[in-house]
Amino acid sequence: MAKAISLVEARAQVLASFCASQGAASRSVEMVALEQAHGRFLAKSMHAAGPWPATDRSAMDGFAVHAGSAGLAAGTVLPVVGESLAGTPFGRAVAAGEAIRIMTGAVVPSGADAVVQVEHTSGFAGANVTLQQAVRGGQNVRRLGSEVAAGQLVLSAGCRIGAAQIGALAVLGVATVPVFTKVVVAIVATGDEVVPVTNEPAPHQVRESNSWALAAQVHEVGARGVRLGIAPDSEPELRAMLQRGLDGADVLITIGGVSKGTHDLVHGTLQGLGVREQFHGIDLKPGKPTFFGVRERATGPQFVFGLPGNPASSFTVFDLLVRPLLLAMVGADPGELGAQLPHGGAPWQPNARLQAVPARLVAGPAGALQAELVPPSPSGDPFSLLRGEVYALIPGQLSAGGTSTVAIAGGSRGVVLP
Repeated sequence: MAKAISLVEARAQVLASFCASQGAASRSVEMVALEQAHGRFLAKSMHAAGPWPATDRSAMDGFAVHAGSAGLAAGTVLPVVGESLAGTPFGRAVAAGEAIRIMTGAVVPSGADAVVQVEHTSGFAGANVTLQQAVRGGQNVRRLGSEVAAGQLVLSAGCRIGAAQIGALAVLGVATVPVFTKVVVAIVATGDEVVPVTNEPAPHQVRESNSWALAAQVHEVGARGVRLGIAPDSEPELRAMLQRGLDGADVLITIGGVSKGTHDLVHGTLQGLGVREQFHGIDLKPGKPTFFGVRERATGPQFVFGLPGNPASSFTVFDLLVRPLLLAMVGADPGELGAQLPHGGAPWQPNARLQAVPARLVAGPAGALQAELVPPSPSGDPFSLLRGEVYALIPGQLSAGGTSTVAIAGGSRGVVLP
């Protein structure tokens, strides 16, 4: 194994390898129905065809009036000459000295330049209304184009489509949405010591859980994970399964078999399949044996990660290295490694390497946000992942109990900072 590189350098190399392949512009695009767009990544920026609101609208239930530059004084009595409902606008202009009943979202007719909320009047009953507070022009009116101007950028290409984006697309009248095709990630578990989840493991075996967790992580980032199964510690069978992954995926992730053991066959087998090593080993705990390589093909490069077999290691390295690549591949911003926050919670064991310690975001003693570290646990403990929602990156030179700030990055529950 070559000399381990820093996490920052590893992340930079992963993203640079993708950028060198022309980036997200080379990714194919498909059209999907609006109801199927949730969780996908927008392939084309969306602009407003016209202004929003398309007319002046009322922000309150109350009375539309003409206040003019002088406004109207408290105690003013005005005749009520009609009403404007959300689905039925008033049929003419409002003259000075008149009022109409108006509901939230209804069109403010020409002539009216203010809406007095009903709580500040004598109420809806009666032929006249008395204003109980002074009224100024423009109050409680959502002006035409005040929220979005015609031609304004509403959604940028590369943004992930969530519930708010679905609503915005519907307002824009976008019934079919251009999205990047999903990145396909093949996942291969390795080792004679792991068995399917439906099997009862022997004392020297464990159920294979990593590929299930990784497939869920892939799904959370908007890609499609394909679990290919468990490759035994046999070069021919391992090679065949890795070839299957390379044949049908944009990214291949292997689990286990990348250390220095006599049966760690993955690295050599990948080289034999044309995967060119970018780095092998990162200065990170957990995750030191991590491998990253690139395989060139006619349709563009494939990216290959060899993750360690311990659950915390594979899970952590995915969040810190694989997740940013999958985001970049669909034009999304992979973000930075994290924000600087003070740490608290459980103590940790000092280590020469950078440590990615599971943590939760909580309010500190003074109310400021801090990273509360979870109790230390071996990297082979799959249940330790349940206790954290982000990672505190503890520098190697930081002593236990120190007060220096730590970086927050990734997240076992999809929390990404910033």
